[in-house]
Amino acid sequence: MKSHQFIVVVLFLAFSLVSVGYGQQSAEQLYQSALYKEEIEGEMDAAIKIYETIVKQYPDNRPVAAKALLHFGICKERLGLKEAQLAYELVVRDYADQAEPTKLARERLNILSGGKAAANISSEASMRRIWVAGKNQPLGVSPNGRYVVFGMNDTGDLWLRDLQSGEQRQITREGSWVDWTYASDAAISPDGKQIAYSWTVRSFGELRLSALDGSSMRVLHNGQDGRWMYISTWMPDGQRILASSYNLKDKTNQRQIISLSDGSIHNIGQPELEAIDWGYPSPDGRYIAYGLRGDIFVHDTMTKKDSVLIQNPSKDSMVGWMKDGSGILFVSDRSGTRDLYLQEIKNGRSLGGLELLRLNLIASQNPNFTTSNLNLTTDGRLFQLENTGTTNAYISPFDETTGKVTDTQSLVDQNYPRAAWTEWSPDGKLLYYEIFKDPQLNERLLFIRSEETGQTREISLKPKLRYWYRPILSPDGKQFAVTGTGENYDFGIFAIDRESGEVSQLARIPDENNPVDPSQNWSPDGKAIFYKVRSPEESEEFIIRRKDLITGEEKDIYRGMHTRDMKISSDGTRFVYFRNDRPTKSYVLGILDIKSGKESELWRVPEADSPEISGPTWAPDGKHILVAKSLKQGSELWRFPVDGGPGEKLYSNPESTWGFVMHPSGKRMAFTQSRTNYELWVLENFLPK
Repeated sequence: MKSHQFIVVVLFLAFSLVSVGYGQQSAEQLYQSALYKEEIEGEMDAAIKIYETIVKQYPDNRPVAAKALLHFGICKERLGLKEAQLAYELVVRDYADQAEPTKLARERLNILSGGKAAANISSEASMRRIWVAGKNQPLGVSPNGRYVVFGMNDTGDLWLRDLQSGEQRQITREGSWVDWTYASDAAISPDGKQIAYSWTVRSFGELRLSALDGSSMRVLHNGQDGRWMYISTWMPDGQRILASSYNLKDKTNQRQIISLSDGSIHNIGQPELEAIDWGYPSPDGRYIAYGLRGDIFVHDTMTKKDSVLIQNPSKDSMVGWMKDGSGILFVSDRSGTRDLYLQEIKNGRSLGGLELLRLNLIASQNPNFTTSNLNLTTDGRLFQLENTGTTNAYISPFDETTGKVTDTQSLVDQNYPRAAWTEWSPDGKLLYYEIFKDPQLNERLLFIRSEETGQTREISLKPKLRYWYRPILSPDGKQFAVTGTGENYDFGIFAIDRESGEVSQLARIPDENNPVDPSQNWSPDGKAIFYKVRSPEESEEFIIRRKDLITGEEKDIYRGMHTRDMKISSDGTRFVYFRNDRPTKSYVLGILDIKSGKESELWRVPEADSPEISGPTWAPDGKHILVAKSLKQGSELWRFPVDGGPGEKLYSNPESTWGFVMHPSGKRMAFTQSRTNYELWVLENFLPK
């Protein structure tokens, strides 16, 4: 009891003595900034201070104060501090009128204070960071935890790193962002001698197998049958590989087992419209667990039948099997946070004993986290990949006299992190942008802000699209055109009404031949849209198509090179774009005359000098082109005369900066900034003894 009273006093003093340095922000703004510190940057101590400020300074704003106190407890819990339990108790006692925070606080209390689950959390469990990979993305850890295979950011090639010695060696030597050839998934064999990996080759994907040094490479699937295949993992016998595929023709996902002895590919079960998290074999290889629609199933390789392992209204995701096959590890959000559980399994069926192993699994609150970021090794260690980077949009003044972007920059939206793809309306009165609410689920929000009043409004899509990106406002300002996928998985260009949010399809784009980013553009009068498709006859030929929105007539106006990120001129006669020039291993900035089809080259950048150029756009004067140039570290903004001539560097930034757009007045510049920082962590000694 004395200990409990002491903690009450400590909490009271903490809330009372917090600095009032946040006084100019609203409770909701403070809450969002604290949430960003907690969930994105992982800075628990900084988040706790802000949550304390909210509880102290805004007691009358009960909805926000209740959430702040709840997250104060969550942060304390993640730090392993006993104040967490008391914080939850205060939520239940003092904020009973706030249903959702109270419900979540009760659930956390039930877990912390009771029963077998809490008793089984190992006091010896430890989490440590073992590698900061930066921009190089780890793709898989060897079964014994000795090696990690990763994609080299500069080229897309596969590399291998020894986690004990730190030694690195190259596996593939064909990667090139100009050629669009790179690795995306990889798995090391049980004996540590071979690697299977997914390899993109321009318009299709291959499945490959080689020795760890890249020798003896063979193609298991060439991807030219309309299926894009991805590596999942190896079967324990080392003679078979688990993979999944996406069929471009019927848009379905399929599970596969590939035999290495004869290269045969066996389909498992029925095709599914939803993505399948396939590939968690039991130690003896008889059962293969997999995730689908938020539940966990198991496939019996002997009976060829599937059955349910875990079915719950919450989202459950598979992690792996216990070494002796007696249970499975999975992540669930059933308590309000993503926790690690152990479910007892016998003969392919779930038994009673569900045990909580780890509260608030590290990175579980990061929206970039999925269980594909987890690798369970044969010795019971859990490797976890986290990207601690950030993405946000900014506005900076632009000096017309010097032609330079100033260093003074402000966030596009103070209340929401992860803003991107900022644009102004043609008259400059409206600013609109995307918010990456949940990158894991490709969930985005569309916001629009009046530059005259400062009022910001979210536009809710009705009906929702499964996926969408890059909104472009029509010349009359009444609707947006976005690239997206509808409820029926139909890919194309959709219109979103600016006032009502009503969604309608403007153009369907065939995706049987691997769809390409259409780079949709409105005609200057708003009566037509232009967009790009891949030729059905030749995968390396691209078509710019014009659709009349009044008559519905579609006309192909250009065939040839891939005009990436194309933007139409204000008079509707030209497109600015960039393209990959494979023969010379370079990127080309160009202008295409729509009527003649003639290209005018403005700039050529060797791949050796830049990973990519991107986002070319017209300056408000119509006489210049703005374009971003990526560097190995940072980015630059360049300006080129439309009629040709040397370019001028306007701005440089040590972070990856892209999507530069200028306000029609020519006095302000908006852009998006990204920082990628991959880290590899390992959780040890967390399994029951």
